[in-house]
Amino acid sequence: MKPIDMETIRLADWSGFTDFGGTTEVYAPKNEAEIVELVRYCRDNQKKLRVVGFQTSWNTLWYCPDVMMTTKYLNKITEIDVKNRTITCEAGTSLEEIHKALWAQGLTLDTAPAVDWVTIAGSISTGSHGSGPASNSSSMIGCRLVTADGNVLEINEDDERLDAVRISMGALGILSSVTLKVVDAFYVSMKRTQIPTTDWKRYLTEGEMSYVLWFPHTENSVLATVDVISDPAEAQKKAEAASSTGFDPNNPDDLERMGIDINKYIGAVAELANLLPSTFPARNRYVMDVFFQDIEKVGPAHEVLMSFQSVPIAGAEWSVPVPNFEAALADMQAEIDKGDFYLPIVWLKKVAPETAWLSAADEECVQCGIYHNLFEGTPSLVKEMVMRIERLMLKHGGRPHLGKLIYLDPADLRRMYPNWDKFNTLRQQMDPDGMFWSEALAASFGD
Repeated sequence: MKPIDMETIRLADWSGFTDFGGTTEVYAPKNEAEIVELVRYCRDNQKKLRVVGFQTSWNTLWYCPDVMMTTKYLNKITEIDVKNRTITCEAGTSLEEIHKALWAQGLTLDTAPAVDWVTIAGSISTGSHGSGPASNSSSMIGCRLVTADGNVLEINEDDERLDAVRISMGALGILSSVTLKVVDAFYVSMKRTQIPTTDWKRYLTEGEMSYVLWFPHTENSVLATVDVISDPAEAQKKAEAASSTGFDPNNPDDLERMGIDINKYIGAVAELANLLPSTFPARNRYVMDVFFQDIEKVGPAHEVLMSFQSVPIAGAEWSVPVPNFEAALADMQAEIDKGDFYLPIVWLKKVAPETAWLSAADEECVQCGIYHNLFEGTPSLVKEMVMRIERLMLKHGGRPHLGKLIYLDPADLRRMYPNWDKFNTLRQQMDPDGMFWSEALAASFGD
């Protein structure tokens, strides 16, 4: 194998929740040809190979004790086709860079995860969602995939395998390049207000990209009504008219305007709740009333909805069919009423159906995200929370976000996906020796 640069990475996710201890050397190819070289080396030496991006995933599916490679240097945007509204970029390109480059050309992604410090390949391969449209994976209309035989496969919309690759966890090969369908640049108006939790359904019909923040242990939630604005002049007028009595702790501009580190105040009450779970009701009321006051924001969609900041957290997300979610919410409340189960903020987003074989949403769903704050030296409530909630979600037809924590039995996990056998058959055809099928993947899916 020709020499390929190496990088040292910490064997932990960004928050430190999943931590294998210490550091390791990983390959850092700078182009597709070097990916091919690495794959052929692993093929010839019967080694398994997994890819890491920014290590934003809390689960262990990125880890491999044999060989790992980073997409750190695979970060070029190679083409923006304004006329046909597409962007082609390397797999390790961050969503932040994609947002900036597209906006400069009068274009944007139709949706994206709330955080922009993830790679496009990671977002696609795990089915990461914003609110409203389908996941980022549905935007991919073509890709170049380095397969286990060391060849490069070009896949486009005429090839049914595109729906297999869209959410494939890297199990079919290594994405070197992706082409995404994008849309004309648009602005959003986001109006945030407290509502009774019993009115949670409002966000399903009010605003194109609306969402709800449920504050368990209280009777209220925060409704963020998000309306799309296509006309820049209208957006400017609305921005000038917008008034705010509060601020958004997830918005960097608001934090800079305040001139203080607001996270230390949120962190203080969250850390106390980890130490004394009985204070969760007070924690949630305080966080809601102080840090989620009524506010209106108008601006580019990616700045208002897709550039959140976050303190260290860990958790999981599930997509639940809309008709089933009211019963799921009632069951979550019943768990809380037992008196030994404490939940922080729960993020409810609406998600459109998509065609990826391992999609979490093949009908209109509520995407339900639950996370706990992490503090060194305090108990972590994450695993217990996820394990209790995922059994409940399984009962209501929920499917997990594959980039976040999953503790289900492999048989239960496979049963959630009607196309699992179809996907697994293709995987075995494309990777008969299981180069990309790591021990962590086998432990999760039982194959």
